[in-house]
Amino acid sequence: MYIAFEDISEHSHAVDVCIIGAGAAGTSMAVTLAERGHRVLLCEGGDADYSERSQECYRGEVVGDPYIPLYGARLRYLGGSTNHWGGICRPLDRYDFTAKSAASETAWPIGRDALSPYYRAAASVLDLAPTPADQPITDSGLKRIYFSLGHPTRLKEKYATTLSESNTLECCLTANLVALESQNGKVTGAIFKNYQGDYRKVQARYFVLACGGIENSRLLLWCNQQLNGQLIPQADTLGHYWMEHPHATVGQALIFEPAALGLDEDYNVFLSPTAQSISSRQILNCGLRLHRMNAEATQELIDELADQAPTLAGRLRVWQAQGRVIHGAVLRAAWEQEPRFDNRIELSEELDDLDVPRSRLVWQQSELDRHTIRESMLLLGEYLRDHEVGRLQMADWLADTPVQLPTEGELAGRHHMGGTRMSLNAEEGIVNPDCRLFAQDNFYVAGSSVFASAGHANPTLTLVQLALRLCDHLESRLTQTV
Repeated sequence: MYIAFEDISEHSHAVDVCIIGAGAAGTSMAVTLAERGHRVLLCEGGDADYSERSQECYRGEVVGDPYIPLYGARLRYLGGSTNHWGGICRPLDRYDFTAKSAASETAWPIGRDALSPYYRAAASVLDLAPTPADQPITDSGLKRIYFSLGHPTRLKEKYATTLSESNTLECCLTANLVALESQNGKVTGAIFKNYQGDYRKVQARYFVLACGGIENSRLLLWCNQQLNGQLIPQADTLGHYWMEHPHATVGQALIFEPAALGLDEDYNVFLSPTAQSISSRQILNCGLRLHRMNAEATQELIDELADQAPTLAGRLRVWQAQGRVIHGAVLRAAWEQEPRFDNRIELSEELDDLDVPRSRLVWQQSELDRHTIRESMLLLGEYLRDHEVGRLQMADWLADTPVQLPTEGELAGRHHMGGTRMSLNAEEGIVNPDCRLFAQDNFYVAGSSVFASAGHANPTLTLVQLALRLCDHLESRLTQTV
């Protein structure tokens, strides 16, 4: 049920878990724990619907490579960024959890087997359509991969009845975390502020911060600063190792043998390098997306080849006269970014309307990031050429040496990962494999900010799997004899 901001302290004595943030991670956790009979308080800083007063808190500064303005890169109201989520999902690859030879920092302290048991439940939360298994493409170094491309689920709508009527879940809107209290290795209180400047303190057995891949870092940086480092004593990595999925249109291709890639049946085909290719090419993971052109655009591409490769163009026209179907394809990509210490969230000197320092994102793509997308395209191009499956034309910016990344267009997927990375020890990360702050017995972080590396797959499915895994961990602690 919903409760007013003024009433949250009155209820806090009965709270098992206080979850801060009602996006994909926070909402799925709140509903799951409440259905198991635990008393949950879900605090959302935004309103029930979009409002400028809430969204304004997301303004911030970007330093480094061109990036989407922070104000427009996420949504700050009930349901979080699931309110504009595209619904595209797939799990991370098994080798995304391991140390890639090109960047040892990609290793997680857990493997995919730790998340696999939560796939079915996460797919149910997100209403994902079943997908076929990945299919290696013979002698290519590539595999065909699949995404769930169903209708995107809006969690505030899906769980509207639960949020309104549950007897074990209380939801409070306009409750913005501004401070934490800690004593003897436990968080003893969370201080919230509304837009009228009123404060309330919540006490709970356990706290979960689930405010997204930028806000989790910003709020922990601010709370730790107020507590003079008592919250996170070893905070060297706090806010660091921030990652995105760079996105771009990377070229176009003519496919002579569309059945080799499945382009004869599907308008969109997704490919990625195999684990062996990732190792031998010294790259990170990458998702290539072939979008089939219509007949007119395909013919334009064939005509363009007439000047560049007249012999090939002549062959293509003969094949067309013989009735052979040739498909053109636009190539887009989303690729893994190297986890780098220098990419980070910082606190700005400017305060938002709640008197919390704004975010400053320091973000720059590395030589390995550029190498990854170029080598992935070369891998595809070599397969098309060597097996007479087709021909690839890379985008001009990608054909240049060194690669000059685009400065406009899509740029990135709005996939905010890292900043509170998971690790085995406090020197190398912020949360342990259970997503708990190392120095606090009862404070956890949920969402993609705990990712140690990014893979190329959209992060929503993985972060919900992690959230449901955290529910089981909290369940075991809540049911222990006190």
